[in-house]
Amino acid sequence: MNMNQLTQKSLAAIQGAQSLAQQYGQQQIEQQHLLLALVADQEGFIPQLLTAMGMTVPSLLAAVQAEVNKLPKVSGGGREADKVYVAQDVDKALTTAESIAESMKDEYVSVEHLLLALVETAGRELKELFRTYNIAKEGVLQALTSVRGNQRVTSDNPEETYDALKKYGSDLVERARQNKLDPV
Repeated sequence: MNMNQLTQKSLAAIQGAQSLAQQYGQQQIEQQHLLLALVADQEGFIPQLLTAMGMTVPSLLAAVQAEVNKLPKVSGGGREADKVYVAQDVDKALTTAESIAESMKDEYVSVEHLLLALVETAGRELKELFRTYNIAKEGVLQALTSVRGNQRVTSDNPEETYDALKKYGSDLVERARQNKLDPV
């Protein structure tokens, strides 16, 4: 995987997954770490996407944290400090994310590509979690279309351009309904 093809948020998610593995005393980055890093980013695009799918993000976050807690921990003198490996499943997910980005004609691998790749290449534990929360590739793609529209990822910070109107604009009709406009 070409690390130069990752957006800033994707790179941050991978680094977050590495930090989580170290924090939990685990020797390798698993898919659960990557999913937790994606879902835990409150300012990120993935919680917004999951909310658009009708999901309660705090509940999913707690479930993913529980999955990370179940992973084996390594401690003691035999463990090399600050040395974390990438699990084969995660490597497969990263490669899949790159091919998903190419198929969507995006120039960079963004967090939504990582989520789609995790859904597509999920291990046994994640498959069960995705089934419980009704997360499927089709549902993610539909929510992605509604939030992202037909925009393509052409910069390393595309998340800033999604829902720009909602972020920087003001819905005057909504404010009028709430009686928050002064009569003119």
